[in-house]
Amino acid sequence: MNHTKLVGQLKRALLPYVILRRLREGPTHGYSILLRLERIGLPSVKSGTLYPLLRSMEEAGEVTAHWETPEQGPARKKFEITEQGLKSLQDLETWIDEIV
Repeated sequence: MNHTKLVGQLKRALLPYVILRRLREGPTHGYSILLRLERIGLPSVKSGTLYPLLRSMEEAGEVTAHWETPEQGPARKKFEITEQGLKSLQDLETWIDEIV
């Protein structure tokens, strides 16, 4: 298997883990998550990938979202990890520790 392809597949597969780790630090907006993904070497993740993933994580009960309306500028959706999300993150961290 092509090394580059394998690394790309692993990075995409670990997106929920990376998102949950970021949200464990505190609530944030999707754009902030995209910037974090860029900084850690995932610049190919676009909003068309991130927001549907966040929506499915919300449906699974791992994150909650609410609209924040600042005094200036447009409303923005803010995401926060839930107890279920923390449990999922703990399970993922345990699994990663076991396989590494």
